[in-house]
Amino acid sequence: MNTKIKSFLTLIVAIILIGAALSFVQGKMNAIRYTEKLTDTDPLENAPPAVAFTSVALGGFRGLVADYLWLRSSKMQEEGNYFEMVQLADWLVKLQPRYTTAHAFLAWNMAYNVSVTFTGFEDRWRWVKRGIELIRDEALEYNPGDPELFRQLGWIYQHKMGQDLDDANRFYKTEFAKEMIRLFGSYYGKWDLIDKAPTNEAKLRAAIGDKDFNSLKKACAKYSYATFNDLEDSFRTHAVLYPPEFKKELEEIGIADQVELCLRSRWIIRKYRLEPQWLVTINRKYGNLDWRLPEAHAIYWAERGKDKWSTERDNERYFKKLSCDRMIFQSLQAAFESGRLVYVKNADPDNMYSDIKFLEMTPNVSLVDAANACYNEAMEGFNEYTVKGAYGNFLENAIVTLYLFGEKKKATEYIKMARTLPHYGVGAKSRFAPDLDDFVLKSLASDMESASHSEAQKAVQSYLINAYYQLAIENQEQAEGYLEVAQKLYAKYAKFVEGTEKRRALPPWDQMRKTSLDMAKRSIRERISPELADNLERMLPKSGEKFIPEAGEIKTPQVQ
Repeated sequence: MNTKIKSFLTLIVAIILIGAALSFVQGKMNAIRYTEKLTDTDPLENAPPAVAFTSVALGGFRGLVADYLWLRSSKMQEEGNYFEMVQLADWLVKLQPRYTTAHAFLAWNMAYNVSVTFTGFEDRWRWVKRGIELIRDEALEYNPGDPELFRQLGWIYQHKMGQDLDDANRFYKTEFAKEMIRLFGSYYGKWDLIDKAPTNEAKLRAAIGDKDFNSLKKACAKYSYATFNDLEDSFRTHAVLYPPEFKKELEEIGIADQVELCLRSRWIIRKYRLEPQWLVTINRKYGNLDWRLPEAHAIYWAERGKDKWSTERDNERYFKKLSCDRMIFQSLQAAFESGRLVYVKNADPDNMYSDIKFLEMTPNVSLVDAANACYNEAMEGFNEYTVKGAYGNFLENAIVTLYLFGEKKKATEYIKMARTLPHYGVGAKSRFAPDLDDFVLKSLASDMESASHSEAQKAVQSYLINAYYQLAIENQEQAEGYLEVAQKLYAKYAKFVEGTEKRRALPPWDQMRKTSLDMAKRSIRERISPELADNLERMLPKSGEKFIPEAGEIKTPQVQ
């Protein structure tokens, strides 16, 4: 009897000790889950009381609430009740903050499926932007280092905004460019300054000193900024220190630049999640990308995500890393082909935030070596046949583009290199066997009907630029020949894209002449000689109306 009692008591003690140990371990685990934000028990924000109560009351069963909201969301989409669907998507992210696949699907659905149900370009852009914000502003808040979210966000920039498959793609690019110009202001490219800027009120106070900080607070109170958040909201609304009298007062104190840098860096980092050190790294790696265009942002997010994926074959992560690499070299190629932004401003040339009337991109030939290196890196890392095929097409396009835009020496370098690659034939059978002039002429002789929008625009621009160059050296007959070819190419392409002008038409003819004249003037002055540029100015009035665009002057971007 005593033995049984002892055994029973031993069992009870063991159970108590095990329970205490489990309780201790569970407490530690709960603390880690809370610290690392691995728990899904955060209360919903702005949700109806029934939803908030149900999610808390169900605890671990909150997945059932999420399932219900998924079904509700699908029904709202079928009924065309898109605005309620947005709120449901917001709750779904909060209910299942770690379910990033669902977040990516919701964002993709808004940017692609919902947007095209609208005919107005403003409405379409609203939904594309909402898809971006769902990942960038909400999902990444819970998953700040998730590579799948990086990849999906980059895809929207590259494919939905960067390519011309959507009738509204030019509108997207224009609105995005305006947004980026407002964001960067006069600090565009000054990433080191932005990186070192104070990012909160306390750090700003430490940077400018107590005396000037107190003067700042007095100035804020004078212009009805009760808190730092009020000042920040006003700055993001106007994209400058507002009103002008407030800015002037800060300039007199000597702290306007520090205050603006603080507010602008917070905007760039906290809202758009663009880390200045990453911008510096990417520009050093690839060259100066135009951060007003979506391709640069596609590269940014692909770079942020690619190194987090495994390179082991037969693994889903391998293919996701490959997709990031593809996104980078495809976006680099797109940036090389049309990666410099030119646009016409409204009647107020002194206001960098005034509306852009028309968007036009030109090749950024300085990116060719970076794009080439990226292709080679991808082929070495993956040895994919499709990458080799894409690389061959890139080389052909690069040679023609460099030739047409005055980089004949670089074009010669690339065609010689291409002839050494066994993937594209050897000797006389190589697709790059013809000499440079014959190779380019054969490519240009291809029917314009096979040209993409960027290829057609480059061809027309290159002939126009060459026309102005010939005019500068007083070879008017040759200049008129180039001008005639450009006009014929323009007319042929315009005829081919009849019915799809919204997404494929070239800029207006006179607009292209203005842009090309501006490019020719700058290129001749910077790359050849100021004297020859002055000669072009003298020759223009003598050349007849065909070389002089209508009254009005192209305004280049004011962000340096």
